[in-house]
Amino acid sequence: MNELDVTELIKAGRNLLAPFELKVQLENEDSADLRIKEILRLLPGRRIVAKAELKGRRYLVKIFIGPGARRYANREARGVLAIEDAGVSTPFFEWRARLQGGVGEVLAFEYIEDATSLADDWREADLQMKAELMQRVIPVLARLHESGVLQDDIHPENFLVKKDRMLTIDGGQVVQLRNLGHRRSLNNLAMFFAQFQNQIDNSLPQLLTLYENARGWTANSERIDKLRSYIGKHNARRKKAYIDKAFRDCTRFSCRRSLRQFVVCEREYDTPGMQKIIKNPGEAISRGRFLKMGGSATVAVVSSDVGSIVIKRYNNKGMFHRLTRMFRRSRASVSWANTLRLEFLGINTLKPVALIEERFGPLRGRAYFISRYLGGDDASALMERPQLDTEVASIVRIINDLKAAGVSHGDLKSTNFLLTDEGAAIIDLDSMRDHATSQCHRKAQIRDQERFLRNWRTDPALEKKFADLLKSP
Repeated sequence: MNELDVTELIKAGRNLLAPFELKVQLENEDSADLRIKEILRLLPGRRIVAKAELKGRRYLVKIFIGPGARRYANREARGVLAIEDAGVSTPFFEWRARLQGGVGEVLAFEYIEDATSLADDWREADLQMKAELMQRVIPVLARLHESGVLQDDIHPENFLVKKDRMLTIDGGQVVQLRNLGHRRSLNNLAMFFAQFQNQIDNSLPQLLTLYENARGWTANSERIDKLRSYIGKHNARRKKAYIDKAFRDCTRFSCRRSLRQFVVCEREYDTPGMQKIIKNPGEAISRGRFLKMGGSATVAVVSSDVGSIVIKRYNNKGMFHRLTRMFRRSRASVSWANTLRLEFLGINTLKPVALIEERFGPLRGRAYFISRYLGGDDASALMERPQLDTEVASIVRIINDLKAAGVSHGDLKSTNFLLTDEGAAIIDLDSMRDHATSQCHRKAQIRDQERFLRNWRTDPALEKKFADLLKSP
């Protein structure tokens, strides 16, 4: 098994692979070999969370490397002790060690066998189980807040579920205050609730009552409105952060910038074959099967080493159009961002693969948006064959979800809905807008709905079916 030092850990970056060994210096003991069995989370050059083994015992370890390693390890240790002092169950802090061969710190915690994260349990749970999970986690949050312990980046992954235990983890973002007031407590609670999108909207009053009772607060009818307001603000921030990550190098995306090109690609699809396509997308389009050859865009299905993909090239209509687009955000970039926006909202859409912009310094040229090929008929096929209620309902659900999210599509043609095995998916996203005011959204939503219903004028029965469903609450 390879033994690595701090320099090699930093140099490996995202290419660090387990298993490997680290030489650690335990407090008041000689050096020992720490075996890293599986990497669970990796922040290149800064932090590694892994399953590990030392002297025959298993641990969950957090390894801090690079500048500030000691400071971050100290903060993690203080946070974990604050959680313990609050009387909240957390994996036991076993030991601390220094890495040999450079600046690095290791914190080792009790390894909880067969524990699952609250996030994973939530995804698999039915309605009753979700209610039970919330009833277990809310008192834990209340106990933390009552003790002045605030997780500044709270999310469902901060909680582990082990049979009858609900454990709180991750002390790195813990802030300990002498007195956590109503406003700050409510804001942190809203940050947690915002992680669940709109899945708990209907049960917010009951959840707030459960929290109030745990804190010994007197009920206040205005508090639910404040909670909803805080949740809205946190959701807006989370959505922005989610989309912003799609334009920079991170765990999910690789990002490359040069004088002549800007590229973002899903790491899962960043293969040698895909890199060849990215280098010359026009050539890839020429050997593909054309879906559209218009003045504004050319779309083709292309075979690749990651399966069938769709490449959409946004065309310039002339010299003047080319000049105006040089200084503006490309339509491919808008589509890329809106794909992630809909993904964040849980609305079925294209599966993003890559964004390519030709550049000359800061000036933009042609741009390409690459997505997975979904297949399936577009929604105009509903007029030519018996409609399935599930297909009609899934289209209506998308329109209603867009409306609830304050988003307008801008071009709800029937051909912009694909009927896939996973339900309807909405495509052609370069006109989509996220509206800041309810008035602007209401006008845009009316235009969207009118445009959508015009698709079915030659089939009055189907038009009425859609109109009635869209009127239903």
